[in-house]
Amino acid sequence: MRREERHHLKDNALAAWLLQVRTTLGRNRRALTVAGWIAAAALVATGSGYGWQQWRVARASELLAAAMTVVDAAVVPPPEAPAPAEDEEGDSTPPAPPEPFVQPPGSYPSVAIKLEEAVPKLLAAADAYPNLTQGIAARYQAASALSVLGRSAEANAQYRQVADLAGDQVYGQMARLGLAETHLLDGAYADAIAILEAASSAESDLPQDAVLMRLGRAYGLAGQPLDARAAFARIVDEFPASPYAPEARRTIEELSATR
Repeated sequence: MRREERHHLKDNALAAWLLQVRTTLGRNRRALTVAGWIAAAALVATGSGYGWQQWRVARASELLAAAMTVVDAAVVPPPEAPAPAEDEEGDSTPPAPPEPFVQPPGSYPSVAIKLEEAVPKLLAAADAYPNLTQGIAARYQAASALSVLGRSAEANAQYRQVADLAGDQVYGQMARLGLAETHLLDGAYADAIAILEAASSAESDLPQDAVLMRLGRAYGLAGQPLDARAAFARIVDEFPASPYAPEARRTIEELSATR
C-alpha cells in the first residue's frame, strides 16, 4: 500500500473517531446539561438543608434563652410595712408612710409570679422545636417550674414527654427523677420509690449519692425505715466524701434511736 493511501486511511480513521465523539457529545449534551443542573441543585439543596437546620437551632436557642432570662431573673419582694413604734408610755404611733416601692427592672416580686410568666415561654419553645435539644431542655425547665408551682399533674405530663423524647440521655434521666418528685408531692410513694430504685441501680450520668439521698427520704415518707437506713448507709459507705454524707450519718443515727 502506497504511503499516501496509508496516510489517507489514517486521517479518515481519526476523522471518524472525532466525528463519533462529536456526535456522542451532541446527542448527550442535553442529558449532560440536565445532569449538571441536577448536581448543582443537589449541592444547593444540601447547603440549604444545612442552613435551614442551623436556622432552626439558632431560633430554638433564642426562644430558650428568652424564657430562661425569666427563670433566672432576680426575685425582689416589696419591703414589709414597718411595725408601729411604741413610746416610753407604751403608746404606739403610726409609722411614717413608706416610700413607694418600685420593682427593679428585670426582677419579680415572688418566685411564683416569675415562674407563672416563664412557663408559657418555655412551653412555646418546647412545642416549636420538640425534638431539638433546646426544645427538650425548655420542656424540662417548664416541668420543673410547674412542679415548684404545685401544678403536679401538668408537671408530670411534661416530664413524661421529656423522658419519651430524650430516652436515656441526661434530660431523660433527669425527667424521670422529676416524675419521682411529683409522685412524692402527690403522696404516690410506691411510684416514686420504683423510679428512684431504678435510677440508683442502673448505669446513670446522674450523681448516685443525690439519687440515694432522695430514695432514702422517699422510703422514710413511705414508712419504710429499714429501707431508708440502707439507702443512707450506701451513701456513707460508697460516697464518704459526698456533701450528703453528714446528713446521711445523722439520719442513720436518728433511725437507729427510734427503733
